[in-house]
Amino acid sequence: MLEKSNRITVTRYCPSLVCCSFLCEIKTEAFVVSGQSEVIGPNQPVAATVGDDIILPCYLYPTMDASDMTMEWSRPDLDLRLVHVWPERPELQNPSYKGRTSLFINEMKNGEISLKISRVKPSDEGKYRCFVPDLRKDSNVQLVVSAISSPVISFARLNKSISGVVLQCESAGWYPEPELLWLDGEGNLLSAGPTETLRGPDDLYTVSSRVTVCCSFLCEIKTEAFVVLGQSEVIGPNQPVAAIVGDDIILPCYLYPTMDASDMTVEWSRPDLDLRLVHVWPERPELQNPSYKGRTSLFINEMKHGEISLKISRVKASDEGKYRCFFPDLRKDSNVQLVVSAVSSPVISFAGLDKSISGVVLQCESAGWYPEPELLWLDGEGNLLSAGPTETLRGPDDLYTVSSRVTVEKRHSNNITCRVQQRNTNQSRETHIHVPGKSNVLFNGLNFISVKGGAHNSKTEDPRSTHTKSR
Repeated sequence: MLEKSNRITVTRYCPSLVCCSFLCEIKTEAFVVSGQSEVIGPNQPVAATVGDDIILPCYLYPTMDASDMTMEWSRPDLDLRLVHVWPERPELQNPSYKGRTSLFINEMKNGEISLKISRVKPSDEGKYRCFVPDLRKDSNVQLVVSAISSPVISFARLNKSISGVVLQCESAGWYPEPELLWLDGEGNLLSAGPTETLRGPDDLYTVSSRVTVCCSFLCEIKTEAFVVLGQSEVIGPNQPVAAIVGDDIILPCYLYPTMDASDMTVEWSRPDLDLRLVHVWPERPELQNPSYKGRTSLFINEMKHGEISLKISRVKASDEGKYRCFFPDLRKDSNVQLVVSAVSSPVISFAGLDKSISGVVLQCESAGWYPEPELLWLDGEGNLLSAGPTETLRGPDDLYTVSSRVTVEKRHSNNITCRVQQRNTNQSRETHIHVPGKSNVLFNGLNFISVKGGAHNSKTEDPRSTHTKSR
């Protein structure tokens, strides 16, 4: 695990007391630092129809800001493999995709790096790679392209020998190549002439065939790449979505194969709540759980492409749970697990003196955590120190504040650590303090203490002001 540390330096002198340097570290497993983020794509192919716009889903898990990262969407099977690059480099892009690809730039800060391809062509079909060079992580998305059109039956000529008619069935604009069948009224195959197939410069197929009939008939055209409306599935992520309190987050959900969801009813809900509806489409604010009012939205312009992901703004600790993305029209659903965490940098303060052992009492405190963490004090070798009990307070915002005190006495080894951790998450914060072991310490405002905490630049502070900040 990569850990993030905050450092502030404090130095002070006092007669007859020598205290040690120490480290306060807080971690929670709900947050994973950038080096551990994964690039997540769909676990099923994405289907598109020629001429439509399509979204190839891809996002970072756990969520992190991707705005300043390099992104590469590519097709490994092409000679010019780059489909889209961020930051944008048009000169590197395959000419076939110029002017047809884009990212959701406003959502990249939430880890959303999905690719939108406009005006899909048959040649767009293939395997796409979503690659983040900064993380050396990637994910593959398979795009399946189809095109259909209604067949037309026409009278070709008479067949006087059997008192029948010769009919022709033709349909243009299909992809991939379809097959053509003639059926009688009971659904049985009819013996017909061979199917003629032509492939145009746009890669679309035209099929035609003739049959001689003397009764009712049916012409049917089918292709395996196209799945009818009633067979669409509701697809969500195969891993939990992680969010930080206060951030915006997207819960992915889409229809496969792609279909227009604009005129369908969509329900996002939390089954564990009494008022379970989180967001409804078409919008019905009176049905929504009050806790989510003004914080949820769908990507309305993308619903025609089957995109029904839910955006939750200003995430709260209470938002954690299992969400259901449900289509009553299809009677299909998918579940998304949201894991929420919150962290803050700990503050070390001087709490008092213990003259009985010529020691100093130090306090480590950190507010704004979720879920509840635990706090430990360690010596320089990583061994547990005997310290006072951890005090834990839960505020009205569901966030936790933890604090603990330890007495540090004069000793040869003067490195001490204060660590706060969570068993069911992955996150840490730490702050370091150093007091020279050979000096006496007096907290009288005349000298200075040096407190070191990871991400901050070293600076001197009055310990009394540090004490005020920690409470």
